Amino acid sequence: MPTSLIAPIVGAGISWGANKLFGGGSSSGSSQAPLQQFKPSGFNAGGLGASFGQDGNLSITPTAERIGAVRGLQDVFGNLAGELSGQRGLVAPGVSELRKQRLGEIETTRASAIGNLRENLARRRVLGSSFGQDALSRAESEFAGQKERVAAESFLQEFELTNQLINQQFGALRGQAQTGLDELNLQADLASKLSAGATGAMQKNAQALAEMNAKEAAGKGKFFGDLIQPIGAAAGKAAGSFFGGGGSSWTPSDTALNSAIFPGFGTG
Repeated sequence: MPTSLIAPIVGAGISWGANKLFGGGSSSGSSQAPLQQFKPSGFNAGGLGASFGQDGNLSITPTAERIGAVRGLQDVFGNLAGELSGQRGLVAPGVSELRKQRLGEIETTRASAIGNLRENLARRRVLGSSFGQDALSRAESEFAGQKERVAAESFLQEFELTNQLINQQFGALRGQAQTGLDELNLQADLASKLSAGATGAMQKNAQALAEMNAKEAAGKGKFFGDLIQPIGAAAGKAAGSFFGGGGSSWTPSDTALNSAIFPGFGTG
């Protein structure tokens, strides 16, 4: 076979092998494309929307309806706290309405009793006597003692009621703040779980891509070695036949083989 025909054949074989080696006609790229284009998906439910941006950052966005519901619940607790604050003024120690009412009832009873006593003493003509004055003094002292007992009892009750209302008001204010905090915690928890899941998926994706690239590189190296060996053997046979050697038993030197595959090699 002429040398001019050997070079095109070998060149075509090398060109075909290079084409396979460097990506021409390979289907591995199509299998890697879905992995390279992988993007975590978000959701839109319960008044919350989650989405991953082009930069990979996760965004949690509440809808207007959910924001309104959270604020409405906060307003309920806020209104309750306001009502409890107003009730505290009614039971404040020393000036409560309960104290005023009790002392007012005692005063009404005292005025009526002292008035009746004076009237009786006057009819008996002993109002100005020591006996009459002593009777009035004892009655006044008795009512004064009742007022003191009621005032002391009222203070203890006022103090207890005030503490109860303070705790209830604090609970309402805490509920108002906790409602907003729970909403933020919910969004943070969702973001943490979604971010962790997306990160894990991307790590597995990157690992899969690395393994595929490694296998592809190893396969291309083996393919190139398997490709060159038969081409070299065929070139040796062709060169031996051309130069009249003993057919397949003739082994060309490196210079002869290179000259057969690449015309003009070693000349000049």
